[in-house]
Formats: sequence, structure tokens, C-alpha cells
Amino acid sequence: MKKKRIKNPLIRRIPRELTGDWKKYLVVSLFLILMIGFVSGMYVANESMMTAADEGVGRYKLEDGHFELKKKADETLLDAIKTGDKADVRQYYIDEAKKKLDKKFDSEFEEKFKKEFDEKFETEFKEKFDAEFQSEFDVSFNAQIKQMLMAQGLDETTAGVMLDTAVAQAKQSGQYNKAYDTAYEKAYPKAHDEAYEKAFDEAHDEVYEKAYDEAWNKVLDEINEKYADAEEKYELNDPDFKETPVHLYENFYRDEEEDHDNDGTSDGTVRVFAKTDDINFACLMDGSFPEKEDEIAIDRMHADNVGIKVGDEITVGEEKYQVVGLIAYVNYSTLHEKSTDLMFDALKFNVAMVTDEGFAKLHKTIHYDYAWKYENEPSDEKDEKNQSDDFMRALLTQTVVNDNEIEDYVPKYANPAIHFATDDMGSDEAMGGVLLDILIVIIAFIFAVTISNTITKESSAIGTLRASGYTKGELVRHYLSMPVIVTLISALVGNVLGYTVFKDVVVSMYYNSYSLPTYETIWNPDAFFKTTLIPVVLMFMVNLIVIIKMMQHTPLQFLRHDLKKTKRKKAMRLPHFKFFNRFRLRIMFQNVANYLILFVGIFFIMVMLAMAVGMPDTLSYYKENAKNMMFAKYQYVLKSFEDEDGNVLTTDNKDAEKFSMCSLQKKSDVIDEEVSVYGISDDSKYVEIKGMQSLQEDEVYISRSFSEKYELNVGDTVSLDEKYENKQYTFTVAGIYDQCVNIAVFMPIENYRMVFELDEEAFSGYFSNEELTDLSEDDIATVITERDITKMCDQLDHSMGSYMDYFQILCILLSAVLIYLLTKLIIEKNENAISMTKILGYENKEIASLYLLSTTIMVVIEDAVSVVLGAFVMNLAWKAILFSYSGWFAFVIQPAGYVKMFAFVLIGYLFVMILDFMRIKRIPMDQALKNVE
Repeated sequence: MKKKRIKNPLIRRIPRELTGDWKKYLVVSLFLILMIGFVSGMYVANESMMTAADEGVGRYKLEDGHFELKKKADETLLDAIKTGDKADVRQYYIDEAKKKLDKKFDSEFEEKFKKEFDEKFETEFKEKFDAEFQSEFDVSFNAQIKQMLMAQGLDETTAGVMLDTAVAQAKQSGQYNKAYDTAYEKAYPKAHDEAYEKAFDEAHDEVYEKAYDEAWNKVLDEINEKYADAEEKYELNDPDFKETPVHLYENFYRDEEEDHDNDGTSDGTVRVFAKTDDINFACLMDGSFPEKEDEIAIDRMHADNVGIKVGDEITVGEEKYQVVGLIAYVNYSTLHEKSTDLMFDALKFNVAMVTDEGFAKLHKTIHYDYAWKYENEPSDEKDEKNQSDDFMRALLTQTVVNDNEIEDYVPKYANPAIHFATDDMGSDEAMGGVLLDILIVIIAFIFAVTISNTITKESSAIGTLRASGYTKGELVRHYLSMPVIVTLISALVGNVLGYTVFKDVVVSMYYNSYSLPTYETIWNPDAFFKTTLIPVVLMFMVNLIVIIKMMQHTPLQFLRHDLKKTKRKKAMRLPHFKFFNRFRLRIMFQNVANYLILFVGIFFIMVMLAMAVGMPDTLSYYKENAKNMMFAKYQYVLKSFEDEDGNVLTTDNKDAEKFSMCSLQKKSDVIDEEVSVYGISDDSKYVEIKGMQSLQEDEVYISRSFSEKYELNVGDTVSLDEKYENKQYTFTVAGIYDQCVNIAVFMPIENYRMVFELDEEAFSGYFSNEELTDLSEDDIATVITERDITKMCDQLDHSMGSYMDYFQILCILLSAVLIYLLTKLIIEKNENAISMTKILGYENKEIASLYLLSTTIMVVIEDAVSVVLGAFVMNLAWKAILFSYSGWFAFVIQPAGYVKMFAFVLIGYLFVMILDFMRIKRIPMDQALKNVE
């Protein structure tokens, strides 16, 4: 007969342990369920929405990039760009230089040659002519006088004798001079012209060719030097260059003012595109696409943020439109107005679609933007970067030889409006996974400490079991079962909630920040792996290591409670404090390991609290100080300082002040930073910098933001490059200017004109604290106001402000959970001692003052230290994050913020103290008597 297998009696202990300490396991389970559920929901939502975004590349014909030209391209230029081949820029430089030289050389040469020739010819000819003419005239004049004498009846001999006397009388009477002048005036011009023409032709032919060759060689040297620099900078002769043929699509737009509440005041900017079937389609989220001239479809996220609904009427560029649809453009998943913007702006920036007729009736300048698609689809990111670089070189050369200029060039991989949302979702997913793993490890260590204490408490029973034949493996599996079972159940429940409740929470968060298309929920095996298997494995491994280490003792050591590896040492001699104080110190030293784990947990929470408290403080600080960071209420940037007739644009407003401005790049391995370079008028009342006018041509002031981001100090040098030209400028930092939030450089306007080789009257715009109503809209490129300074803070506050409040509450709960679990261990570890103190007559309050006050002191110390360390770590993380973006603003925590961080952990601890006091009250006096060895 087959023997019946006896079940392991240790299995029956598992349900008893669960029910016996159900509060602890419930707290841990709820915490794990919430964390795993949220992270699982994030994985599912991310995967679903990113899949929709990837599919949208083909479905909605997403561009591979776009560029903007200064002028509308003609068919010749478009055809040349489509080939993706480079133009012969050097030959173009040569041809253009030849035209310019031929055009100006003759006139310049003739003028210079004639001046030099005339000076030399006149001197030499006059000396020679005068000598020859004097001799010839004297002979002729003497013959005339002799004839006159002979005409008076004298014979030839007598006339010859009297000739000298007659000539002398003629000279004395002035007859000689009069005849000389008359003959000279008649003979000189003719002789001069004949001699001049002959001499000029001979000298001109000899000098012209030599001078032309010298001028042309000089031009060629300049061209070769210029081309060599351009070749080096843009790698125009890169042997790896490949033709990159593309399809081009017009994607013109206008940036108009939007008045969504029709109150006559601009509420922001709307970028209006004409409806197209060629490139960059939009996903219709609600309503319909525009079909009539007065219909418009706008971005769904912007509409949600400002309260626009289908059927509303809005004003765009002084024209009325009816909103017929809410859309999500495939190339505007985030509303970045410029590719260099640090943050998108869905509150005051909008994108919209109108019909061709609706586009034509708008008034702002058309931006000649062209989108491209590669004929040969890039195989990977590296190939896409290579194709983009090759196409950039081709585009540069083709625009140069066709007398056009590139205003902007943004390949798809560098366009934040396309990639910011998916990159952010990817980083959220990664960060969520890391946070989950860290928390799992912390919980695992708490479990491990709990199990270690349990093993110590149950050492006699374990020794008996080992002596009865139970193996180490059986006991290890038994003590491993609780943390693994709790984690596994929590993970399964969390995943169910992740696919149902939390997935929708995460989706709503993303839709609140990003303009994303519709999606379908997709099963994500990666989510199951990272939120179920990894937490269980982490919990298993941490506890396995601790339990195996504890199980290395012999049965006899377990029976004797001799579980310490080291020999018993004498008790630490404490100072001669009062009994209660010495007792508290003893408790602290006995629980150093627990307090260290508690410190790690509080520090981790404090880093999160630093973000949750510091982010609103930072945004609030910059919004409140935005006006102080602005040069003026209005910064008018003009298209040109002259109108179409060549007249300098002026304003009658005495408050206005001229300035110059351009954008250069600070290049680094991480990012090519856009830097605003300002030329400031003398004695400026808007940018007040002492000693500005005494700066040398290569000396500048830089903004505080520029200094902090790149760690630049007075005396350092900084090199800035033109974005699309082969020019680099090197400046010496002469000082730091605090009243500017941008990455900026300042110099006197005269130095600016010299550095950038501009006209003496050239400028870029006006600073003013009043609106300049006498400037024509056609002459204004843009107006920078307070909105441009605060838009990033407004958007971050809108997107994350409320979540930061929730995050603060989460941190309080998290700190309470961690402190609860660890203080529970301390009390459980000292249950016998607490019971004994009760037997000795101590009241619950006195016992609580011994044990809880000790923990309170440690919590306060660790809390205070963690506040400082958490803020420090978050500040470093903030710098690392912002360095990869354009722009800069420092991380700010107000003094009240530090107090909040400190208080939030204590708030969580107050709840725990109440629970711990109740636990102390429940410990019976016979507890110590039951466990007497």
C-alpha cells in the first residue's frame, strides 16, 4: 500500500502569520499595489500611445524635416533642392566675383588710372610742348614780322637787319604775347588731345592687364580662403557625402494673433496652415475639418486649456472664424513655437487649419516653409542623421547659388514638437521603472530586517526544527514565502488595476499636456515583466541573501540564541546622563541598522519632495520676477531698419530706444545653444550696464543664465558661431548682467555694427515701455512681451502644478509607510523589554517617552539632514537635465519650501507615533514572563 505523503506543517504557519500581522502586510500590499498599478498603467499607456504615434508617421505623412527660406523658392531652386546634390559653390563665388569685378573694375581702374596718368601727362606734355611751341612760334613770329617790314617797302636785307629791333618792339608793345597766346590756345588742345590719346592707349594697355590680373588674383585668394573655411565647417567636400534626393512640399504658414474670447485683446499666437493633402496631416479629434472660408480647426489640447469648444467663434488676425473641429497635427504633438524653446506652450500658442481662401484673407507675413520626405527611407537613427547632414550641405549650396537664404532648418530628429512627447513618455516609463525598483528594494530590506528579527525571536523553535530533521532549504523557503507571496499578489492586483484604472489616469495626464492622436490599448508584455517578475525577483533575492546568512548557524546556536557572528562584547560605556537619557541612547545604538535603512528611505523621499516643492517654487519665482527680468514691456524686432524706399524706420515715441540683435550658437557636445547677441545704445535706460561704452570691440557682458549654465566668469573667453554661415566670433567676458533670464550677450551698439560689419545706422528694433502705434505691421517681424518670458513657467505650472500637490501628499504617505514599518520593527524587537518595564511599574506614557522619543530624535535628525541632501541632489539633477535643453533657469526652493519639506515627513511620522503608542499599550505584562529563557 502506497504511503500517504505528509504535508509540510510549516505551510500551515503561513496563513497564521498573514492573519497575525495583517496590518503590516496590508500596508505593504496597498503600497505595492498602488506603485505597481501606476507604473503598470504608465507602461500600458505609453506603449499604446507611442504605437499610435509610430503608426501615425505613415498614416498622417509626417515630414522628415522642414526648412524656411527668406524668399519663396522658384521652380529652378526647388528642382535643384529635390536632387539632393550639392551646387558648385566655389564656381558660384568665382562667377559672382567676376561679375562684380568686371562691373566695378573698369570704372575704378579708369578713375584711378586717369588721375595718375593725367597728373603725369600734364606735367610732362606741358614742359615738352611749351619748349617745342616756343621755338616754333618764335620762328613763325619772326617770319611774320619780316614779311610786314618787307610789305612796308624794305628790301629783304634791310628787313633782316631791322628784324631783331622790330621783334623787341613787338614784345614790348604786347603784340608778341597776344599773338603767342592766340597761337598757343589754338595749337595746345589739338596737340594735347592727339598726344593724350596716343599715350593713354599705350599706357592703358600695358597697365590694365597687369592691374586686372592683380585684382583677380586677390579675389581668388579671398574666395579660396572663404571656401576653405566653409568647406571645413560644413564639410562640403566630405568624401562620404551622398546625394540625398527628397520630395518637397509647401507648408507655408502665418503667425497671427488669437483672441479666443473676442474681447479685443490678444490672448496669444496661432500658427495657421492651409488645409493640405500632401504632408503633415492632422488627426480629427472632434467635429470636422474646415470647408468654408470662415471655418477653422484648432489644436485640441490648446482648446481644452483655454476653454474653446466646437461651434465657438474666435478672432484670428482680426478675422472671425467658426471653430468646426479639434485636431492634433502629427508634427505638433507638443506646441513648441520654436525648435529652440525649452518648453512647449499650449496656453498661448496654437496651431490651426483653414481653407486656402481662409488662409489668403489673413494679414501677417507668410513664412515660406518647406517640408521634405526622403526618397530613400532612413534605416535607423544614424542613417537619418547622415542623410540630414548631407541634405543640409546640399540645401546650403543650392540656396547660395540661387540667391536665397535659409531662415530655419529642422530635421525631424531635432524637432521637439515631434519628439518631445514620445521622448518624455519614454523617460517617464524609465523613471517610473527605476523608482519602482528602488522602492521594491527598500521594501525588500524592510522585509529582510523583519524576517531577521522574526528568526531571532523564533530561534529556539528553529533550533528544535533543525534538530528534528528539517533542512536549511525548507526553513529558507518558509521564511521566503511571505515577502514573495505578498509581492506576487500585490503585483497581480496592481497589473489588473494598471490595465483598467491607472491606464486611464496616465492617458488623461498625457492628453492634458500633449496633443496626441487617438489610440487603442495594446497588451504590453514588457509591463508584466517589469512590474511583476522584476519586483518578485528583487524581493526574492534580497530576502534570500539575508535569510541564508541567518540560517548558517547550527541548531545548537539557535537553541542558545547565539546568533551573532562576533563574540559578545562589553556594553558600550555611556556618559553619566540621567537614566531615561541613557536608556534612549542604548535604544538608538541597538537599532543603528534600522535607523540607517530609515535614513535611506527618508533621503529618497526627500529627493522627490525637493522636486514636488521646488518645482512650484521655481516657477512661482520666475513668474513673479519676470517683469524685472525684461528689458522693456515691449521689444519690437523689425524686418529691416529701412523701409522699401530706403528710409530709416523711426518712431515719434520718445520712450523708444534703438537696439540691435541677432542669434548665434554656443556649440557643445550636448547641444548647439542659441545665444541672443544685443547691441545696446549709449546710456541705455533699459539695459543699464555701467562701463558698457568703454568696452573694447571683443569685450562683452553676458547674462547670469549664460554664466551659470556654462560656468563662465569675468576674464573667460567664449566662442559663438553663425548658424548657417561660416563665421565664428570670440569674445572676452567683461562682466555679468543679472537682469536677464535668457542666454544672452551684450555690447555697445557701435561695437555690434563693427563686429557684424553693418551700416553706421543699422539697428534691429526698439525697446519701449509703451506700444509703438506708428510702426507699420508690415515692418515688424515680432514683438517680445512678458508673455514670451513667462510662457514656459505658465505651461509647466498648468501641466504639472496640480500633480506636484498630489506628489507631495504621496511623499507624506510614503514616508509614513516607511517609518511605520521600521518603527514597528523596533517596537517588536523590544517587546520583552517593554513588557518588563510595565512589570516594573512604568506607565505607557513613560515607556513611550523611552522608545518613541528615541525614534523621534532620530527621525528629526535624519529629516533635517535629508532636507539639505535632497535639495542638493535635486539641484544637481536639475542642472544635468536643463543642460541638454536650450535656455536656463536655476532651481529655486524658497525658505518656506525647506520648512514644508521638513514638516511633511514629520506629519507622516505623527500618524505613525499614534499607531506606535497604541501598539505599546497593547503589549501585555506577561509577554516578558512567557519568553524567559
